[in-house]
Amino acid sequence: MALAVVFAFLAALGFSSGYVLIRVGTQRVSAPTATFFTVITGAVLISALALILNLPEVRSVTPTALGWFALMGVMAYPLARVLQNTAITMVGATRAAPVSSLQPIFAMALALSILGERPNLLVMLGTPIIVCGLIIVVLTSRTNGPVNQILTARKLGYLLAMGAAVSFASRDIISRHVVGSIAPPMVTAAFALSIGAVLLFMLTYRDVINSLRNLPGKYLALCCLAGVCQGLAVAFLFQALSRAPVTVVSPINASSPLITLLLAHLFLQRLEHINPMLVLGTLLSVGGVVLVVVGAVS
Repeated sequence: MALAVVFAFLAALGFSSGYVLIRVGTQRVSAPTATFFTVITGAVLISALALILNLPEVRSVTPTALGWFALMGVMAYPLARVLQNTAITMVGATRAAPVSSLQPIFAMALALSILGERPNLLVMLGTPIIVCGLIIVVLTSRTNGPVNQILTARKLGYLLAMGAAVSFASRDIISRHVVGSIAPPMVTAAFALSIGAVLLFMLTYRDVINSLRNLPGKYLALCCLAGVCQGLAVAFLFQALSRAPVTVVSPINASSPLITLLLAHLFLQRLEHINPMLVLGTLLSVGGVVLVVVGAVS
C-alpha cells in the first residue's frame, strides 16, 4: 500500500507539471494539436519502457485486452485530454485543475452505482465543501475583456474541465479492472497511450502537419515535454491502481491542483493570477474530495 501511495503522488506531480507546460505551449498551439503531441510523446516513452520491462506480456496481449485498451484510449485521450487541454487554454491551469479534482467524486459515484452503496455523513459533508470551493475559484476569475464574452468563455472552460473529469473517472474505473486482472500497468499504459495517439492523429492530422511546418519549435517542444510528464504520470497512476483501490488512489491523485498552484506561482506569474481566495477555493475543493472518498470507504 505504501508503494501505491508513492506512485499516486508521483502521478499527481506528473499531471501537474504537464498542466503548467501545456498552459505555455497552447499560447501558439491549438488544444487538440497540443494534446496529440503530449500523447504521442508519452506513448513513445512508455511503449519503450514496456518493451524493456514487460516484453513477454506485450507479445501475449489478447484481442480482449486490446479491446479494453482501445476503450481506455478513446475515453482518456481523444475525449478527456482534449477537453482538459481546451479548458486549460480557456480558463488557465490554476482554475481548470480544481475542477478536475472532481474526478474522484465521479469515480466514486460510478463505483457506488455499480456496488449499490449509499453515502454516509462524511460524503454528505464533503459534497457542499467541494461546491463551495469551486464557487470561490470561479468567482475569483479575473476579467480582461468584455464581461459577457469572458463569462461565456469561462463557463464553457469549466464545463469542459468537468467533462474531462467525468471521462477520466470512467477510465480509472475501467483501469482498475484491467491492471488488476488483464495486463500489467506498464503494458496497459503503453497500449492505451498508443491507441489514443493514433485516434488523435486521425482527428487532427491537418492541424498537426500545419503546426510542424509553421509554429515555433519551442512551443511544440513544450507540448512534447508535457507529454513526457503526463505519460509517466499515466504509468505511475496505473501502477498505483494495480496495488490499491480507486478510493485510495483518487484522493491522493486529487492533490494535483495544489501542486499546479505551486508550479504556476513559480513559473507562470505572467500568465496566471493567484490570490488568497483562489488558494482557499482550491484547498476547499481538494479537502472536500478527501472527505467524500474517506467517507465512502469508512
